[in-house]
Amino acid sequence: MSEPMSDDDMLRLEEELRRAARLLDPVPERLVRQARYAYAFHTVDAELAELTFDSLAPEHAGAVRGPAGPRLLTFEAATLTVEIEVDEDGDGLRLTGRISPPRAADVDVRSRDGERTVRADELGRFACDGLAAGPFGVRCRTGEETVVTDWVAI
Repeated sequence: MSEPMSDDDMLRLEEELRRAARLLDPVPERLVRQARYAYAFHTVDAELAELTFDSLAPEHAGAVRGPAGPRLLTFEAATLTVEIEVDEDGDGLRLTGRISPPRAADVDVRSRDGERTVRADELGRFACDGLAAGPFGVRCRTGEETVVTDWVAI
């Protein structure tokens, strides 16, 4: 019967496992940059809007407009819902969105290529063209509040 490991032994083992993981399966630098970029947009006073609907999710695939139609995403926070349609537009992707309840807002569309700010009108409608495929997120600033969506790969 072996003796239980001491706390010091467990810490040494954990550090050895971390070293092995760094050596054998390092985190790609691109992923580290994306994580830092995502964290840079995290603000204490922003509310997170979680993804509640994705037309590409297995349970929704084909149920809305079929596989060739635009991708539909819904993000919900306690006070705000952001609905987004993603469609091909020439060489890039086009996001068309709506904020509910309707209100004017500055909408920051964030991607690995940077950030673009578009204005949502008083009906909550906004659009952003020329996005590259990859992860994106949206930050809505209404004046009273800031809501940040989950990041989603498009």
